[in-house]
Amino acid sequence: MGETATAALHALRGVRILHVGGNAGQADRLRSTLEQSRTLACALVHVERIADVAEHPDAKDSEAVVLDLCGGGIRLSALASLREILPRLPIIVIGEDDSEEVATEALAQGASGYLLPSEAGTRLLITTLGAALGIQRALLQLDTAREQARHLATHDQLTGLANSVLFNDRLSQGVAAARRSRNVLAVLYLDLDGFRAVNEALGNSAGDGLLRGIASQLNSCIGEADTVARIGGDEFAVMLTQLPSELDAARVAGRIGEVLARPIPFGQRNVSATASIGIATFPRDGAEPDELVRKAETAMHHAKERGRNRYEFYAREMNAAVLRRVSIETRLRQALEERSLVLHYQPQYDLRRSRIVGCEALIRWNHPERGLLPPSEFLGVAEESGLIVPIGGWVLQEACRQAAVWHAAGHVGLRVAVNVSSRQFRESSFEGVVSAALAASGLRPESLELEITEGSLMADVDTTVPTLYALKRLGVRLSIDDFGTGYSALSYLKQLPVDVLKIDQSFVRELTTHPVNATITEAIVRLARGLDLATIAEGVETPEQLLLLGSYGCHRMQGFLFGRPSPPEQFAEWLTHPPFRWDQGESGRRI
Repeated sequence: MGETATAALHALRGVRILHVGGNAGQADRLRSTLEQSRTLACALVHVERIADVAEHPDAKDSEAVVLDLCGGGIRLSALASLREILPRLPIIVIGEDDSEEVATEALAQGASGYLLPSEAGTRLLITTLGAALGIQRALLQLDTAREQARHLATHDQLTGLANSVLFNDRLSQGVAAARRSRNVLAVLYLDLDGFRAVNEALGNSAGDGLLRGIASQLNSCIGEADTVARIGGDEFAVMLTQLPSELDAARVAGRIGEVLARPIPFGQRNVSATASIGIATFPRDGAEPDELVRKAETAMHHAKERGRNRYEFYAREMNAAVLRRVSIETRLRQALEERSLVLHYQPQYDLRRSRIVGCEALIRWNHPERGLLPPSEFLGVAEESGLIVPIGGWVLQEACRQAAVWHAAGHVGLRVAVNVSSRQFRESSFEGVVSAALAASGLRPESLELEITEGSLMADVDTTVPTLYALKRLGVRLSIDDFGTGYSALSYLKQLPVDVLKIDQSFVRELTTHPVNATITEAIVRLARGLDLATIAEGVETPEQLLLLGSYGCHRMQGFLFGRPSPPEQFAEWLTHPPFRWDQGESGRRI
């Protein structure tokens, strides 16, 4: 026997055959026939019903199927169902009908052979199975070869990344999807800085190793829906999809720059690289794929000209916006480290007690060049960059510490309210951060009120509710900030363990001039009372607003009428000598 024939016989050893239909006795007879073979070593598994095949544990490991139509009540029409369940396996049919028409129909429906019961007990069964298995394996090898050919045609052989052909195809699909969904898409064009010098100094093998390492680094910087491609030589392209904004492309480009700077071990050396990166975005810079690539490449050349190891947008105004955001983010990191962030406190006044009963802690940035900045100037960047998490932690610690100082000075009933960002609230460690701030300051938990917006609470109720209950177990008070401006999911309100509804200043501002706002505000107060919740109205600036709110039953307020956000020293003085005092039965008067 020749080597090729011997190899083919060995390839057919250890085959798992699935016997479907018939009965256990017929399965035993087939098993006996197969055991007599010296070339086809099989393990036969019997399943009586077609309906049981999909869930059978041995079905997925089988290499061929024998469909037995004898005595089990299964008809030839079941062949189609079996092929749907096991589409890639050869199926041999055993049937009692000796007509040529039935055999032809079985083959037409996808059977690899048709045998009579008498033939199934002879070597013809082994020959038929062997032929079917040989054809099946040849087809699988052909599929593998085709898949390899497709991969070679669409991927870079050195790095395994997509090549320009596949990149252009995916970019066309990405642009079409972005056009339908009106999302932002970005193309980054990268050229390595000084790669030729690495090749000349260390040799081509080191250069190839560096390119493979860079390919891995680039893949670590992108999402699952994005694509990295090697365009040629030391040039790469990246497609970023589903971006919240154009500026987020800069964040990815910045991360790529940081990652590429990390040394890649190669033999006895560590090799690193920098890149000049150009960015073009859809729809701002173009509506066609080739136009975006061309403009990203143009922006890359501008980055080269301006010093390398940097990124540039094709649109100049985008560069200005990015530079501003990067500058703010960098300075904000320094501010957190250098303790140049400060808290101001705005009084919360209670009409029934005619005094300040609490305050809201509001962050400010003592900028070295621009002076004291309000949160609107930097919190957006903090939220996008993730800095809001450490900043929010610092605010909690500082607010609790300052409130404890005021308590020690005799203002024991004073409560401090702290805003919680949505990103901070979603952090799994948030409960621990609150607990640590209370423990470090010694502040009683009931003296801390956490203000969380409707949007944060309603974004994922299944996660929100357990977090709120965990915070309540600490003993802190919970407030829904800006109530009425967001989701207003009243059906969920009774499920949330909150204590306070904070009426947004957009309603209060026009309370005396727009009857609709007055109606909404009164309804919120009544709703809160019915749910046994307190209310705080923010943005109160006039005695008329105060009187109207008081008539609704909202007695706790904050706004410029009672004092602007001020440093802790000023607020401490107000606790003894308040800037506003309300005498019941008289109009309010300033002191």
